[in-house]
Amino acid sequence: MRVTASRLQRSERSPRPRLALWLRDEADRIGVGDAAPLPGFSPESVDACARALTGVEDRLGAIDDNAPPAEAVSAALAPFDLDLDAVPAARLALETALFDLVGQQRGLSVAACLGGLPSPPRVPVNGLLLAPPEETLADRAVALAARGYSALKIKLRAGDEAGFLRELAALREVRDRLPLPFAIRLDPNAAWSLDEARARLRALAVIAPAFVEQPVEATLLSRLGECAVPWAADESLLIPALVDPLLSARGCAVFVLKPALLGGLARARSIALRALAHGLDVVVTHLFDGPYSMAAAAELAVSLPRPPLACGLDRHDALAAWIEDAGGLDIPQLAEPGWIRSSGGPGLRVTAHAIEPAWTR
Repeated sequence: MRVTASRLQRSERSPRPRLALWLRDEADRIGVGDAAPLPGFSPESVDACARALTGVEDRLGAIDDNAPPAEAVSAALAPFDLDLDAVPAARLALETALFDLVGQQRGLSVAACLGGLPSPPRVPVNGLLLAPPEETLADRAVALAARGYSALKIKLRAGDEAGFLRELAALREVRDRLPLPFAIRLDPNAAWSLDEARARLRALAVIAPAFVEQPVEATLLSRLGECAVPWAADESLLIPALVDPLLSARGCAVFVLKPALLGGLARARSIALRALAHGLDVVVTHLFDGPYSMAAAAELAVSLPRPPLACGLDRHDALAAWIEDAGGLDIPQLAEPGWIRSSGGPGLRVTAHAIEPAWTR
């Protein structure tokens, strides 16, 4: 198979800029991907993604029809590795479009192309809440549970001890109203020092959180050690040299994987497989990604040999605007509220309601 043409379209009407990529092969199949770097978290801009992806068909060689799908896509991406390492969202967009094409050609879902089972199980998603205002946290948590969620991630925002104590009181009410086995996950976004993290994890033990995500900044996490509650690695996984220490770090229970920051599906899956082999759990999550990247992340999650924990791949507010911007899209991976699943193939099977500005599917 050979990619004969590519098209890019930048959208400014959405909550933040998004770049859609279409690839066309010699059989007129269309593979899709997108990049929507998140300011303050992503290392690149949409402009940088556009520069990296312009004219990719001129640099892509033939895609080996006889190699296993993941190997064929990896070989096609290899000439771009140095250029795309600095723009991981662009790398995800190109990889997603290639997997979409290969999946269509071979009649396979992207999950199966990645190495998953032909009929993978569906995986639950977690709800997401921001802690403030504390007085409404329990009501909002109960409302999400009533919608069928079995896991809830709560972002902690307090900047001082008094604020943390207010959050802790609100979390205790959440736990009182949502008893075990309902899973409560917490994320202070690496805001604590090592000493603060150890003390606050002791205080949080009373609500029995499933884990606390990235309690300290990236380079300190492997030094945190075993604490009163389990903790998870997120931003630390973006530093390759930290992955091995975290695989065996006492206290680390979960790897949280964002393909849009890790440089794509295959790289995120490789880390996931290593984590699972070490007895850790895995969560696949988004970076408030575009519809094609969300679909691809769902395919990654269901491709794993052991199902991940409830994943952070619920629909988000920006997604609705991007779907509207595209004239409407059906995303089979997100069709069932509270769950993700594979498209079943061939490819992503994300389809447009209307003709998209570049090409229709």
